[in-house]
Amino acid sequence: MSKFISRRDRWHFLRLGADWDRAVVPIYEAAARGKCVPLLKTLLTSHCKNECAYCTFRAGRQCPRIMWKPEKLAELTIQLWRERKIAGLFLSSSVSKDPDYVTEMQLNVLRIIRKKGYSGYIHLRIMPGVSPHYIREAVELADRVGVNLEAPNKDIFSELCPDKGGFKETIIKRLTWITDEAQRAKQITRHPKFGFAKAGVDTQMILGATDDNDWQYLQVTEWLYKKQGLKRVYYSGFEPIAHTPLEKRRACSPWREYRLYQCSFLIRDYGFKIGNFTQIVNDEGFLPNTDPKLAFAEANPDMFPIELNTASYHQIVQIPHIGPLTASRIMRARENMQIRYCTDLEKIIGRNLCRRVSRYIELKDKKLTDF
Repeated sequence: MSKFISRRDRWHFLRLGADWDRAVVPIYEAAARGKCVPLLKTLLTSHCKNECAYCTFRAGRQCPRIMWKPEKLAELTIQLWRERKIAGLFLSSSVSKDPDYVTEMQLNVLRIIRKKGYSGYIHLRIMPGVSPHYIREAVELADRVGVNLEAPNKDIFSELCPDKGGFKETIIKRLTWITDEAQRAKQITRHPKFGFAKAGVDTQMILGATDDNDWQYLQVTEWLYKKQGLKRVYYSGFEPIAHTPLEKRRACSPWREYRLYQCSFLIRDYGFKIGNFTQIVNDEGFLPNTDPKLAFAEANPDMFPIELNTASYHQIVQIPHIGPLTASRIMRARENMQIRYCTDLEKIIGRNLCRRVSRYIELKDKKLTDF
């Protein structure tokens, strides 16, 4: 790192690339199970040999090219962690040389801080095309590991990332290796204090940078959750950057990203399948700008109202405005009582929620029509 670049400037430049990894500030509040967790989030380097069409740091674009020395980044991480300013580290990188070289540098940071007693959270994004032995060590050192999928299929991937290699070989195979190693780590280490991918595997895709549609992302999202066992799929809405091939393309609408996240959680947490969305997307494969769970209910009026005393958990969780926690609360209450009247349900989920779900629920003795 050049001695003429201040710490403030290096953060400014290196955090820009992490925008594609959902970073907004060097230390940012990550959402985790309803809590905000302060993370130190940065790229290892802004040097890159690839020509990704959307990226600030693509090889052919003029921009600052700087790099953290692993020892310096490790020192800063330890300092901030001991001062309780951060609870974890998110480390990604541009691909300055070959994938193994960059991953080795990333792992150097992790080795140093773990050796010095760091027991905080580590989220590591490894490089496409990296060798399998690095993946095993990454899983052992980090709490969450992933590789960016970038696109929902090989055609869009080739358009956005023309020199990253084949989609299946460079990305999909590595993602499979990561999930395999995470499963192996889970079997050999039941309750690790840190590391061993105890927080699972994740990935991320760029949304709206080319002529894609929501249906493509829904299909791959179901595969990632149901077949690959990922813990989280992230979407990064495209924003045009000057002096890139896509600089004149319109930015992705924030609501499109938001609706895909809602569908992602329906697949991951609510038992929805890809077929449930066929009635929601339009002929071009796009979701409407409305709550997808509400849209599904409107498209399937024969499913409602649902009788709470006899419905399965899966049926209850499909009711608009009811999530897994509320559904579980109803199931537990059912073990000790019959939910017969509106006042019974109010005691379980509260009056305001009762009003919101009234049109979708029927009780044994009385419909919820008096709210």
